Amino acid sequence: MLVDVHNHFSYYQEDTDRALKDIHENGVLMVSVSTDIPSYNDTLELARRSELILPAFGVHPIYAHEHMDQLDTIKRTADEALMLGEIGLDRKWTADASYFPLQVSLLEKFLESAQKQGTIVILHVAGAESETLDLLENYSLRNGIIHDYYGPISLVEKIIDTDLYFAFDGSYLKSYEQEIPGWKERLEIVTMIPDDLFLLETDGPNKPPRRMPLKALQMVVERIAELRKTSVEEISAHSSSNFLNLIKDDPRLSKYITIMKQS
Repeated sequence: MLVDVHNHFSYYQEDTDRALKDIHENGVLMVSVSTDIPSYNDTLELARRSELILPAFGVHPIYAHEHMDQLDTIKRTADEALMLGEIGLDRKWTADASYFPLQVSLLEKFLESAQKQGTIVILHVAGAESETLDLLENYSLRNGIIHDYYGPISLVEKIIDTDLYFAFDGSYLKSYEQEIPGWKERLEIVTMIPDDLFLLETDGPNKPPRRMPLKALQMVVERIAELRKTSVEEISAHSSSNFLNLIKDDPRLSKYITIMKQS
């Protein structure tokens, strides 16, 4: 079974029924992240409709300043969530520097909950890669996933040494060559991540054409297989095995372990 570890499934909106049909017909498990409380409530409703939706609660860092009066609700919800994401720090898309300390404060709330509950975290680190890694050293976490990495190659070894999982996404597709500075150089990252530490994500449905879940994930699998000079089957097998290893010690996720093992 393929696993997309970072998808905004609630964003399919008018295409939701098609997307649900797609993952059920093709056996794709979706970790559906949220960016605020309303999107998490939408995600919980999706999880009630489908056992192939694993809901994750988060507040995207670019929205941190809008949620500082809801910290009690966020803490309570985080303590109950099966996974936490999308959370983190953002220095790439946040224009107002006065929001940075609020992002740190909110992330610390999530990390405190993750440490207390043993919850897996999915981390947005855009432009704040080093700062995020330094902050993680203050917490004892079960495990974490680095999402949508655009940081320096020099920090990749630290990510590996920290035993964080690294999610490969669509940004390695050739269509991103003109969009991402230093795109060709960053392709080296794909070969640096060990076989037992990589996962797959689409961050979908994030730009047109709005592809269905399987197609979007297959495009990532094929590209990563090409860059790692291996087969699609190997990439699929490693990523699925790694996700099972990631969740295997959390009894709250036992349903998803069973689903994957039966597929």
